[in-house]
Amino acid sequence: MRRLLITSLALVAALPAVSSAAEDMPVRFTARVSWIASDTMVVSTAASPAVSVDLSQVPQDEYQRLVTGTYVVITGTITWRRVTATSIEALEPSP
Repeated sequence: MRRLLITSLALVAALPAVSSAAEDMPVRFTARVSWIASDTMVVSTAASPAVSVDLSQVPQDEYQRLVTGTYVVITGTITWRRVTATSIEALEPSP
């Protein structure tokens, strides 16, 4: 029983290291804009109806003309429960 407890504690201690490594994972994906407010954009993908995107690291001119329904390519990194974008590229001209 003691060995099981020690093994369990070791696994729990390793979990934060695994999740913090995943936070630095670069991503690039295509999505459709659902809405934009301030420095947050919510997009939808084929795999997920809502992905929150932090725009604080993106130059405003890359997203200021985007409207709901525009398809975009998002480049950034995965952070806790959201994507921190470094680049947003529209796949179609915005009105």
